Amino acid sequence: MPNLRQQIREYFDARTLPAQRVEEILRAGREPDGGGGERKVVMFPRWPRLLALAAVLMIVAGLAFVMIPGRTARVPFAALAPRVIEFFGAAPQLPKISQDRAELRAWLLAHGAPAAFAVPARLAALESYACSVVDVQGRPAYLTCFWRKKNLDGSGGELIHLLAVRRSDFREAPAGAEPQTRELDGWSFASWTEGEVTYTLAAAAPLDQVRAFLAAGRSGRAGLVLAWVSF
Repeated sequence: MPNLRQQIREYFDARTLPAQRVEEILRAGREPDGGGGERKVVMFPRWPRLLALAAVLMIVAGLAFVMIPGRTARVPFAALAPRVIEFFGAAPQLPKISQDRAELRAWLLAHGAPAAFAVPARLAALESYACSVVDVQGRPAYLTCFWRKKNLDGSGGELIHLLAVRRSDFREAPAGAEPQTRELDGWSFASWTEGEVTYTLAAAAPLDQVRAFLAAGRSGRAGLVLAWVSF
């Protein structure tokens, strides 16, 4: 049985088994079974290979499961507001500052923003300032800043911010176009969803000011009317 001999040698050589022991195993495999004179056959034990193969398959299956779109754990939408406050509390250096809205949009799209990302007409009427990408527990929020008020001397003023995220990245995000509002640590937030994009309007201002700002953008139908325009 040359094949059997070779298999046993390969198996036990890896375990530094003496060649004499291999021969003993082979002889035992040729001994009569004590009954009808037939010989029993010693089979090469395959279970170690099978266990190793099963372990590899389990690892591959686990990685494939994690990499399937939509299978990754989503971030709670409630984490967005405190992250925005933290982001601006550190006086961030915004990587893209421009008054050219087409340039800002191109920058955001180049950094992964949803192609459907747009700006409400109420914001589009304001002077744009800058944009960035904010990391929210590993998920990107695409940020655009606008001047809500400017100082007369041109030294600065008050900004209002629009953040766009993929709805699929977050759980418990607003389901429709009616804004959900929230106040936190002196900041106000209004969030809504259009298609697969969830938007959040954020400002370091009282909520009534943000509500008044949103109300000024209505065009007659219920809720916040989002007259979408592109940069």
